[in-house]
Amino acid sequence: MRYLVGYTADARGAEAIALASAMGGADAHLDLAIVLPENTPFSAVYPGSDHGYSSILADKVDEWAQQALALVPQGISARVIARSVPSPAEGLIAMAKETGAQVIVLGGRKRHVAGFFAPGAVAGALLHSSPVPVAMGSPEAVASLEKANGKLKRVTAFVGTGSGLKNVVHAAAAAAAAQGLPLRVVSLVEQNQVDEDETMEQWINFTRTRVSEAVAELDVDAEVLIASGSNIDDAIAELSWEDGEIAVVGSSRLARKRRLFMGPTAQRMLRTLPVPLVAVPRNHKPASAKSKH
Repeated sequence: MRYLVGYTADARGAEAIALASAMGGADAHLDLAIVLPENTPFSAVYPGSDHGYSSILADKVDEWAQQALALVPQGISARVIARSVPSPAEGLIAMAKETGAQVIVLGGRKRHVAGFFAPGAVAGALLHSSPVPVAMGSPEAVASLEKANGKLKRVTAFVGTGSGLKNVVHAAAAAAAAQGLPLRVVSLVEQNQVDEDETMEQWINFTRTRVSEAVAELDVDAEVLIASGSNIDDAIAELSWEDGEIAVVGSSRLARKRRLFMGPTAQRMLRTLPVPLVAVPRNHKPASAKSKH
């Protein structure tokens, strides 16, 4: 499986490489993308087996390329692509299409004063326009991966009860099946979602039934869990996490087909989750997940 890593020569770039390596495992190929200003007079591919490109690449980019390749775990195939682009987000999307990448991986969740994480400008643009899933790490998330020896241990899919439920479960199941990982399907219930003529317990039971039926129809093994609270943050706080876990969320129904658009709930989750997050475009069709038979 191919991953396009948006690499910057800082901690975020290292986080992105660590995340892509964990997601792909030994069978992954990483294209490490260094996007340059449009007026930079070159673009080139820097293969991992050859350090002789300093005459083509500017010295600084050559240095960045070597640093990036040194961060890739042994046994994982990788190369660096340096490209002049008018817009970093547009450039990453174009390179993903060109290389056949199934996921764009970033390390762009920056810590705010309050301790939450939020996407940077490039990540924000990708979360509104990418035709392929976008994975994002953070310092806390990468620390979790390091405790798991750089390996994924579980996949958690966050779903609602609407039309995109099966799409997200299918994408998460495919990711879990690719590495033989357990799958957890979680739906968050807020107090303000409950109608006046219903109780919280009734709404939780309805949600559990709806999600369980969708999981059964897709014929995948998964633990179904409903987390509730007065708001999204309280509901997420009810969840436990494993080192090496990754979360999958779906695009808003406002998105065009096969494009991402992060709705307000997903944006809040992005700031709160302590694990890497993968946002899946609407109607995205991953490789088929293995069934339980």
